[in-house]
Amino acid sequence: MGNVQSSLPTYYNADPTNEAYTHSLSSYVDLASSAIGAKLIRASNERFGAAANLIKPDAPSSQDGKLDAWVTRRHNPEADWAVVRLGSAGTVAGFDIDTRGLDGEHASQVSIQGCLAPEGSAVDSHGDVDGAEWEELLPEVDISANSHHLLALWTPTKNPFNFVRITLHPDGGVSRLRILGTVAVSSDSEGEVDLASVNAGARVVHVSDEKLGAKENLILPGRATTASRETRGWKTRRSRSDDHSDWAIVRLGEPGFLTRIELDTLFYDGDQPVSASVQACYTEMENPERDSECFWYQIVPRTELNGNKLHKVDVTLNDVPFSHIKLVIHPDGGISRLRAFGQRVKEIEEE
Repeated sequence: MGNVQSSLPTYYNADPTNEAYTHSLSSYVDLASSAIGAKLIRASNERFGAAANLIKPDAPSSQDGKLDAWVTRRHNPEADWAVVRLGSAGTVAGFDIDTRGLDGEHASQVSIQGCLAPEGSAVDSHGDVDGAEWEELLPEVDISANSHHLLALWTPTKNPFNFVRITLHPDGGVSRLRILGTVAVSSDSEGEVDLASVNAGARVVHVSDEKLGAKENLILPGRATTASRETRGWKTRRSRSDDHSDWAIVRLGEPGFLTRIELDTLFYDGDQPVSASVQACYTEMENPERDSECFWYQIVPRTELNGNKLHKVDVTLNDVPFSHIKLVIHPDGGISRLRAFGQRVKEIEEE
């Protein structure tokens, strides 16, 4: 499946089987998830399903006969559209257009456009953002019922975007829209910041296990909520061994001098780890485990953890710059959020 422009396709299907556990888009952040602050700004029509369903972090479900999707009226003489302000501005690598739960109500074709505009920009009745021009990110593509459509750009965009518009041709429904990309790191904030936040450009690059809770939840903004089990935290399977440990490696948004680590066990009471420690290293590689010369320093000693509590621990080595941190939990369990506060190396060098 592909569109030809200048004799070359702009995108390809990253998961033709609809069953792959990992694929070329697996390592990217969903910039359009409400879990990282994305907002539905305006939609042309929401007759049978709210457009805000597009940005829910959880998978679509069908309860009480209600459609957990954005679904518009039928026989539309013009195309329907919805505009989303992304949780963070970022470059775009691909899309997940999800029509699960829609069979006969799904759109026939969709296209996606993007733009970069001031955060408070208004959207008019035609789906245009004040003072900005839409750029085509994905041309019109056919979509099927009850399917993931994982479409990767052959070349991720060079420029960042903070608004996207999905257009249905001519009408119908889409359950979820994932805009997969890389957060554009902002230098607006000064002083101590959470360098392990997804909104700062951080990424969880590897974990030992995520059977019961996704690794990406560790670095979501804000504390966990009861609204969605899917974003509650990172949780591993029961190990059945006292000397077992699980771990998660986070690439910080930018290298920095760390001052404080926060470990939050909110909503984990009885299934939190017995204890945890934190290590840190510096490497130019995405995954430190591939760097044979990378040395892990312990910056937080093994600390007992209580359930439903925010644990704040000062870093023991705060005069060395680090690019990655490694959370080690003993023996297993769940952590809702991980924070790594510090000052960017770049900011220190500019002083």
